[in-house]
Amino acid sequence: MLRDLATAGRVDALVAAGLFAWAAPDVPWWWRPASHVPATPVVLGYLALALAGSVPFVWRRRFPVLVLAATAGALVIRAALARDLIAAFAAVLVAAYGVGAYATGARRYARWLGWLSLLVGAVIGVTLNLHRLAGVPFALLGAAFLVGDAATARRAEAAAGVEAAHLAERTRIARELHDVLVHQLSAITVQAGAARLNGSAPAEVLATVERLSREALNELNHLLGTLRRDDGPGARDAFRRPVPSLTEIDTLLATARDAGVPADLAVTGKVRDLSPGLQLSAYRIVQESLTNVARHAPGAATRVTLRYLDDHLALEIVNGPPGRAPKGGRPAAGGRGLLGMRERAESFGGGLRASATSGGFMVTAALPYDAWNSGS
Repeated sequence: MLRDLATAGRVDALVAAGLFAWAAPDVPWWWRPASHVPATPVVLGYLALALAGSVPFVWRRRFPVLVLAATAGALVIRAALARDLIAAFAAVLVAAYGVGAYATGARRYARWLGWLSLLVGAVIGVTLNLHRLAGVPFALLGAAFLVGDAATARRAEAAAGVEAAHLAERTRIARELHDVLVHQLSAITVQAGAARLNGSAPAEVLATVERLSREALNELNHLLGTLRRDDGPGARDAFRRPVPSLTEIDTLLATARDAGVPADLAVTGKVRDLSPGLQLSAYRIVQESLTNVARHAPGAATRVTLRYLDDHLALEIVNGPPGRAPKGGRPAAGGRGLLGMRERAESFGGGLRASATSGGFMVTAALPYDAWNSGS
């Protein structure tokens, strides 16, 4: 809940409001002190300085350099007026962090400004024995620039990690779809060649089908073969391993029960003859869901439901609260958690949702038949 509320816009608005609340007491309002009633232009002028050091932070992610310029200008004016500088300098520090964290083209300059400010602060602290504290503002300013730059680096690293996870899962899915397509094209090639040799169909037609099938098979291996460069010792055996399908769902549930997850199956609707690729994706989603139950809610009662609807296959995997920890192993992982399941559903034009229930968890997925369905 708190994460949903903490959007970038709300955070920036809270930063702006906090800085204004800090700067507002520096405005010589009409009501204080009673013996001194400032002129209205004076009050409005100081109010404008307070607003200049706070309101621009609403746009600090889009225009970080301009926000820094506005706050620095307010600081200079307050210094010329010999007013208190603490609130204005705090705004400058927050703006300096924003330049390091959100500026794209000016980020490298923020890094250099940060190191330069630290150097100036160190020089002042070493050379001016009686005024060493004068170097503290420069040190703080340099730290703000550099901390913002470090935050950008961390975000970039996190984004790269997410992208790598997406790519790895897409590669895994492509490998499995590769197996499916290779199997299908190989069967077409064998059947077309046998029909041509037996003379059960026009030889010219079947020869063309055979030739095109072989070309497509070779091209598919050429395009996707690089995805099969597994470094593990069992990679070659995995290439020959049969591709799982929904006909093996009972075996998968039995494996889950052996691993300590009491799972049962419900099937509704008219069972359809689905394409191998769609069956594979559905199987993997169920497998990964059961793996997550074994990992995060061992012993939880789980129900797997397959609904054959008019236009799509609906999957629902619901588990209750965890029971006793399993004594045995756990099902083999079928991917990278929710990320992998969502990638599989979206690869068929469908979608996947995961949400907590009262004491448990629920995963629902929709896999449209469309052109992927090989029949009804």
